[in-house]
Amino acid sequence: MKTCRLRIPLLLVAVHVLLALVTTASAELPPGSYEKLKADAQEKLKVRIVAVEEKMQGDRRLDVQFTAEVLGVERSKSGLRPGDKIQIKSYHWTKGYVGPKNPSLLPVGWVGIAYLNKADGNAKDAGKVYSIAAYGDSFEESR
Repeated sequence: MKTCRLRIPLLLVAVHVLLALVTTASAELPPGSYEKLKADAQEKLKVRIVAVEEKMQGDRRLDVQFTAEVLGVERSKSGLRPGDKIQIKSYHWTKGYVGPKNPSLLPVGWVGIAYLNKADGNAKDAGKVYSIAAYGDSFEESR
C-alpha cells in the first residue's frame, strides 16, 4: 500500500512536468512563420536607434518605444525616406513568458534592419508610429 501511495504523487508530478515541457515547446510559431511575417511587413528599413523609452506593465511586460532614424529603405508602404524619424512600438517580457520569440531590447546606437507595420491609424499619435511585424525576429543587426 505504501508503494502505491508514493507512486501516485510521483506520477502526478511527472505528468505536470511533461505538460509544462510540451506547452513550452509548442508555444513557438510554426516553421516559416517569421519569414512570412517579415515578407509581409509593410516597411523594411535600415534604422539607427536614437532613443529608448521603457514602461513596466505589471510585473512581467515592459512596453518599449524606440525613436529611430531611417538610414535606408528597402520597401516602405507609407513612403518613408532616409533621414525620417519614426517611433517603433515594441515590448519585452521580463520573466515567465510563453509564446512567439521575445523582442529584443535594443540600445541607443543600435543599427540594423527593422520589419515594421504602420501602427493603428486611429491612434492619436499614429503619424510616424510603427509596430514590430515579426515578434522577436522584427530586428536584424547589420553586419
